[in-house]
Amino acid sequence: MSHSALTRSRALCLAMTETNPMDNILAAARRCYINKGIAATGMKEVAAATGIARSTLYRYFPGRDELLIATVKEEMLTLNGFIRERLDVKLEPAHQVVEGLLLAIREIPHRPLLATVFASEEGSRARQVIWQSALIVQFGEELMDHVVGPASVAGLLQDTAPPEVLVEWVYRLLLSFLTLPSNVIGSEEELRATLHALLVPVLLK
Repeated sequence: MSHSALTRSRALCLAMTETNPMDNILAAARRCYINKGIAATGMKEVAAATGIARSTLYRYFPGRDELLIATVKEEMLTLNGFIRERLDVKLEPAHQVVEGLLLAIREIPHRPLLATVFASEEGSRARQVIWQSALIVQFGEELMDHVVGPASVAGLLQDTAPPEVLVEWVYRLLLSFLTLPSNVIGSEEELRATLHALLVPVLLK
């Protein structure tokens, strides 16, 4: 190994000892998913990007699906925090629901990893992996907590379907607007009016 390569290797090792190895892995995975694409990113690519052996990576994650879920989880929880911070708690429940979903629809395309997973053809397999994991339940529960929660506290949430079904329905609606943009809804105001007409009656009494 050349002197410069040895120096870089030592610097990488030093950096990894100063930070959480899990954080390094998730950051490297995120870069790979965005730059190489999810389909082209496996354990080999993430291990190389992290600067660790593949066997070491397997100590943290048993496979590529678990690694993908963990990486996307960080992004989704960050998005939930973003929505929570920007929602006006003084809004009526119906407006909380609509504005929360609008924030998600508006924000996801500007977050490269989430855009790849939820708003592109390349992310179709990733969406299936996420859908079949407990992550979507956690995301939905957090989303319901600060978007639909006020309606539930006020006794306005529909009781014709279980809460988890309502979460799934909202998630499917979100995906539809992200993956197949409307040909007839041209502005955010039109989308806001549409959500009030189609979403609120299903969720709220």
